[in-house]
Amino acid sequence: MPNNVTEEFASLNTIACNTEVHLQILTPTNPIRLRTRLIGVDPNNSIILAIGDDRAWQKAKDFIQDAQGVIVRLLNSDDPNANILAFRTNINGVYTAAGRWLTLKYPAELQKVVLRQHSRIPVNIGAQLLDIETDEAISEGQLIDISITGGGYVGKALADEAKDKDVVLKLNALDDTQNTITMQIKIRNQQLTDAENMLFQYGFTLNNQKDEAEQFVQKVILAHLTQKPKEEEEA
Repeated sequence: MPNNVTEEFASLNTIACNTEVHLQILTPTNPIRLRTRLIGVDPNNSIILAIGDDRAWQKAKDFIQDAQGVIVRLLNSDDPNANILAFRTNINGVYTAAGRWLTLKYPAELQKVVLRQHSRIPVNIGAQLLDIETDEAISEGQLIDISITGGGYVGKALADEAKDKDVVLKLNALDDTQNTITMQIKIRNQQLTDAENMLFQYGFTLNNQKDEAEQFVQKVILAHLTQKPKEEEEA
């Protein structure tokens, strides 16, 4: 529980009821993703969510129990800055007397990202660059930062001149459906970062319209905020 109400926790405490919530149940095998809505926030005490009744919720019913670990993601679309909030916590209880409610422990730590800010946000997500005409991979690497105007990618050197080259950035499996997302980008600059392995850092801009760019960046940041730490993946 935070001793002081920081800007991040103030955003959580005042977020509107009925805000869409992406809930991830951390099972021993694959996590289960659920969608629901926010009933309310009791500051420094609990987060209250609605319990759904679709097939995904039915699949997750055996894991809806006290102390079960979860990841919560909320997009505060009412905020002009479109804040994304993400945190890990545990289920605190299930209540069905006055409604179908799921309560979570109030988070001790909170991650907040302002989606519409122009500064780049550090991320670390496996990616590829594809030829815009043939759709074939021309570089394997990592997306290292992103904003609604552009970002940075580190990977194997491109065979042709990179500056002002239009390519497709592909990110693999950002959710449990194993879907991929792509975005057309224009490479603006390059810098050698590892001569031995011929790795280059490429700065790029997004070619799509602002709304499409914001949706893409939102997916990237949500994936980054909730991906497993490296030590958990190796365990």
